[in-house]
Amino acid sequence: MGRELLSRIPSDIPKTAVILNVSHNNINFIQQSYFSGLTELQILDLSNNQISHIEDASFSHLSSLTVLSLIGNKLMELTDHMFTGLSNLTVLNLTENQITFVSEFVFVPLTKLLQLRLRDNRLSSISDIVKVVSFCPLLKFLDLSNNPLSSIESEQFPFPLNITELDLSWTLLSRFSLHSDVFPHLQTLYFPFIFNDLQWDVSDQAFLRNLRTLDMSLTDFTNETYQLIFNVGRLDGALFNWACGIQTLQTLDLSFNGYLIVSDSLLLPCSNLTELHLLGNDLKDLAPSSLQMLTRLSMLNLGANSLTEKLFVQKTSILNLDDCFGKTLPNLLVLDAADNNIEELQRGVFSNMTCLKDLELQTKSVTEMLVYQETFVGLTDLRTLSMSPIFIFDPPSAGVGRYYVWIPVPELFQPLTVLQTLDLSENHLKSMDFLSEANLTQLQTLIIKTNDMSVINERVFEALPSLRYLDLSDNPFVCNCSNADFIDWVIRNRQVYVNGAYQYRCASLPSEQGALLLDSALVLLTLLLSFLHHFLRLHLLYGFYLLRAFLYHRQQRGRGCAEIYDAFVSYNVHDEEWVYRELLPELEGRQGWKLCLHHRDFEPGKAIMENIVDAIYSSRKTLCVISHQYLLSEWCSREIQMARCCSHTVSLVIGEVHLTHKRIKIRTYLSWSGARGHRGLFWERVRHALQSGAQLPDDPLPTDD
Repeated sequence: MGRELLSRIPSDIPKTAVILNVSHNNINFIQQSYFSGLTELQILDLSNNQISHIEDASFSHLSSLTVLSLIGNKLMELTDHMFTGLSNLTVLNLTENQITFVSEFVFVPLTKLLQLRLRDNRLSSISDIVKVVSFCPLLKFLDLSNNPLSSIESEQFPFPLNITELDLSWTLLSRFSLHSDVFPHLQTLYFPFIFNDLQWDVSDQAFLRNLRTLDMSLTDFTNETYQLIFNVGRLDGALFNWACGIQTLQTLDLSFNGYLIVSDSLLLPCSNLTELHLLGNDLKDLAPSSLQMLTRLSMLNLGANSLTEKLFVQKTSILNLDDCFGKTLPNLLVLDAADNNIEELQRGVFSNMTCLKDLELQTKSVTEMLVYQETFVGLTDLRTLSMSPIFIFDPPSAGVGRYYVWIPVPELFQPLTVLQTLDLSENHLKSMDFLSEANLTQLQTLIIKTNDMSVINERVFEALPSLRYLDLSDNPFVCNCSNADFIDWVIRNRQVYVNGAYQYRCASLPSEQGALLLDSALVLLTLLLSFLHHFLRLHLLYGFYLLRAFLYHRQQRGRGCAEIYDAFVSYNVHDEEWVYRELLPELEGRQGWKLCLHHRDFEPGKAIMENIVDAIYSSRKTLCVISHQYLLSEWCSREIQMARCCSHTVSLVIGEVHLTHKRIKIRTYLSWSGARGHRGLFWERVRHALQSGAQLPDDPLPTDD
């Protein structure tokens, strides 16, 4: 059930409100009383309502307002007192209305206005706009796109405008003629060339002397009729040369200009360009000589064309990435060659492009791109890589070569030591295991959507310590225990955001198709297994070895197996000094017993519990050196319990301990601290206890009173 739409501004808005958003409602009228008392309001969004009329001075109480949005309403005219009181307004957005009339004094209160957006209205004369914005001395950005303006001429500008950014896209101009003093500070101009019969008179280029960005693309097809008629327009050569002749120009966008032909001389005047966009022009040829003057170029967009890197490239090939971009464009940082017909990336094709940081290489759906192990050699500073679909080619034997689905090897990515973003979507990948040895330690974003992976090995992520974002959408996951560890990792990890994880679906068996990978039953099973693994693993392992020791004891009891040691000494590492300073010199040195100590006699590489069991059954007795640290140790408590189960034990207590500890109950023992001046008697009783069949005496040692 949808929410109830508002037909007016609510009266109970807190007077301290700073932001008010009532967009996407059914408000059709704004009156003075609506905003009374909202003196602290700074941002007001009235977009996508049915507003056709705004009462004079309706905003007079909003002296703190800086942003007003009226997008997508039904305003037809702007009247003189409509914006009274908005002395601090900096952004006014009137996009997608039906404005045909603008009163001359409507913007008088807007002395601090910086941005005015009038896109998608019905303004036919720029003269009316010029008069209006003359009252906005700080205005920097003016958007008049998609208005039926028929001409722009110097006579329509009685005074210069200080704007720095002007958008005249889709204005249906038939004449454009300006002189030097119209836009003295203009830096960015959006002006797609959509008519071949436009009368273009800009012989005086001084009005563009500060231009930095010129956008003449046809990418914004907001009107279906325009799209059908004008999306095959051709860029006039003279106009292009004029654009490139602007010495200050740094960014030039010529995207979607139909069948653009980039000749050897076309780009010669554009020597100061840093960004060039040639997206979607059906380019088939691009000779290295056509780019030879663009030595400052850092960004080149050649996407959605028909460029090819032919299989078995010959010296006469038109496009050779290394020659064309590596040697000719030494400062290139971003190369977008997606959606072309590149069939092969030869070995070392990027070897001279050491500055490149971002590379887009997705091919058209009908093209499979071949890569080699040495393809990315030289890209030592690459931060972003996106490529698909990829196949590998087996060189011909007996004249026949074969294509295979790509199975990437770690060596392909090892040159990319600082890579941060990797997108390998739509590559038919069945595994991510290659990432384990790819040395991508700085990778932060990994996107492997729409592949053929059914099981995810979560250990791969151990080789990606910097990973923060992961997207594995649209893979045919199996919903069984094979993915249990991965599901557990998704739920428990706090470092990596797994995009859409709770929408991943099963696709392995007909009975599972459509089910969610992180469905409750599997998650509960995974959490149970995880709990057992993380919290009970040692207990289960100990139980296993205790059972094994019990069975081993029953089996060996009647066989009289050989005993290598007189006693296995069970002690905590914190008491090692006492063992080596006091116990060993006495029992091994003076009394001659052969003792087993884990630091000295355990077999390296064997599981610790196996070593303990073997030590106990290789010794006649177990000598337990019990201290406070001993009682706190998991392993020590298990040693004494296992020894009690399977052998005779002798307990030596050193230090102050609670002998009724929850883990160990000690009834008979010898106390080192209790002996004090009777050390000789202490060791004599230990000797007596270690003798075969002897037990500790019940009478205590004498004390020094």
